[in-house]
Amino acid sequence: MEMTYDGALVMPKSFAAVSEEEMTYVEGGGTFYIEIKSNSFLITLLAAAGTTLTVAKATAILSGASIAVATAIELGTAGMGTLYAGAFLLAAGTVIPAIAGAAVGYGINWLKGKKFKIASGAWIPNKTIKI
Repeated sequence: MEMTYDGALVMPKSFAAVSEEEMTYVEGGGTFYIEIKSNSFLITLLAAAGTTLTVAKATAILSGASIAVATAIELGTAGMGTLYAGAFLLAAGTVIPAIAGAAVGYGINWLKGKKFKIASGAWIPNKTIKI
C-alpha cells in the first residue's frame, strides 16, 4: 500500500529548530571515571574488614558491591546512567582489583578523592562520577 500526502507540513507550536550539525555525530569521545568520595560506602565496606584486609578480601568485598556501585552510578547520572553503569560492570574485572590493591597497598583512606578509569572511546563522553 502506497502512502501519499499532498498537504502542507505543519510543525507543532513548541518545536525547536536544530541545524544539521546538531543532528550529526562528531568524532571524538572521552573517558569515564569514578571518583571515590571521602564518605563513600566503599570506604565503609573496606574498613569493616579491619586490620586483616588483604587484596583477596578487598576484591571479594568490592565485587560483592559491584551492583550497588552500578546502581549508584546510574542514579548519579542524568540520561546516560545505563551506559555508564554498563561500562562499569564491563570493566569491573579490571577496576575492582586495582581499587582493592590500592586500598591494601596505600591504605583505605588513600582512596578518598582518587579517580579510577572505567572506559574510554568514541561512544562515551567525558564524565567523572563521585561514588
